[in-house]
Amino acid sequence: MTPKKSKNRLSHPQPHLQPSDYESDLPTSTSHRTNPALNLSVLRRHLPTTTAILFIAPYAVIYTFSAPTSSWEKSGIEGTLFVCAQTLHPTTNAERYSVVVLNRKGLNDFLCPLQGDADFEQGYVILRGKDEGGGEAGEKVWGIWVFEEEEGSTMGCRGVCAGVVKECAARAGV
Repeated sequence: MTPKKSKNRLSHPQPHLQPSDYESDLPTSTSHRTNPALNLSVLRRHLPTTTAILFIAPYAVIYTFSAPTSSWEKSGIEGTLFVCAQTLHPTTNAERYSVVVLNRKGLNDFLCPLQGDADFEQGYVILRGKDEGGGEAGEKVWGIWVFEEEEGSTMGCRGVCAGVVKECAARAGV
């Protein structure tokens, strides 16, 4: 009879695990973080000056106004909308706010600083501002359509979004 082999675990070295660069790979990273904290960390990757999320709409679509055709065109940006407070302006200490839509359809997200000019017409939040995305120079007009259900968790979401955006736009830069 052959002797039993001892099962010495030290004779087989365990593979060394490479530390991860991503906090999401750590087992405890999401266990202590709430959804608002996770959303804020994602937004800070896109807009580092973000200090707080004031409003979230689960689904919004961005339209741009075409002056030559006098019509609205889909921009190809649709996804979750955030109204964000930002750090005070570094030189004037003025309040700053932005609307951010994280695009589910592509790589280009929508980021629009609120600067005192926001309207709510025919179910759309209307924003005016300068194109900072490298497009045509000059003023742009965007229409934001926010999804809402007749009954359910998003009921009234469009009107609330418009109210928050208008209030933040009025406070920005004052």
